[in-house]
Amino acid sequence: MKTPETIHSGTIGEQLISYKTRSPLSLFVSSALAAVIALGVFYCSMLVTSQPITAEQFSQVNEAIELLESKGFEREAFLLRHTAEFRRSDNWFNAAVLKADSYAATNFPFQIVTLYPDFYSKTTDRVERAMVLLHEAKHLESKDENAAYSYVWQNRERLGWTQLSHGTTPTYVTISEQTRENAPELFICRDRLWNDCTETLSAAPFRK
Repeated sequence: MKTPETIHSGTIGEQLISYKTRSPLSLFVSSALAAVIALGVFYCSMLVTSQPITAEQFSQVNEAIELLESKGFEREAFLLRHTAEFRRSDNWFNAAVLKADSYAATNFPFQIVTLYPDFYSKTTDRVERAMVLLHEAKHLESKDENAAYSYVWQNRERLGWTQLSHGTTPTYVTISEQTRENAPELFICRDRLWNDCTETLSAAPFRK
């Protein structure tokens, strides 16, 4: 007759033997399933602790995406339109990070894009909003800040966001400063205007 102790021990032993005899494929599947469930819970918690954008805000976002698409940024427009979840308030994860002069933030690989008030109020038109979304689209591709700032700055003329058209707007001034901080390698050309390697104008020679 088995005592409760031997029954319990036997059960644990049988479980260990069963675990050891499981195929690598079975272990991989169970581990992958556990990871997917964990990511799903994390994703849902970020949605629950933030608010979706309003219908009016969605209209502005959609106009900016359409502009990106018309300017030849099809890949970025596709990612923003079909993979991004737009929110208007911080989730619990973003709330723990200090932000200054922020227009938006992206949580990769969850594809959650939070659009802050400056995205709607500080930008002057859909071109500037498209510029912000172009930056965030790079994060949707897993690019870091350096790559995102560099890409937008190098493609600003293609987008129609230039010194001539928007150079005096608060957004242009802010993003220009942030680009210099995050992508300093673009501003080392002494023969170019403002040392900006992407500028087509040459710097005027200094004369005494």
